[in-house]
Amino acid sequence: MIVSLTKIELNSYSKIIAFFKFNGQIIEELKRSKCKKYKITANWNLKVWYTMTLWENENDINAFYRNDTHREAMKQSSNFSSKMESYRILKEDLMNWKEAKKMVN
Repeated sequence: MIVSLTKIELNSYSKIIAFFKFNGQIIEELKRSKCKKYKITANWNLKVWYTMTLWENENDINAFYRNDTHREAMKQSSNFSSKMESYRILKEDLMNWKEAKKMVN
């Protein structure tokens, strides 16, 4: 199994509505994908957001990343964030947020 961690830092609070629209599209696409589990959280200040997803293999991840909805959402992401990071690690299940945030911070 593969855990994908993504960290997104918003450019400003004025971008939060654009981010929620973007994030909503991604969540709907995750629900239709081969993603096994996912969870999302934010820092206390709501400027930094984290997504964690669990996948069976690289093919499933790549199929999700390459689909039209995700590709279009990634184009839109430059409107609200200039700092996005993504990591993949081999794990059998999702981690707790404390452990995950240590890996991406």
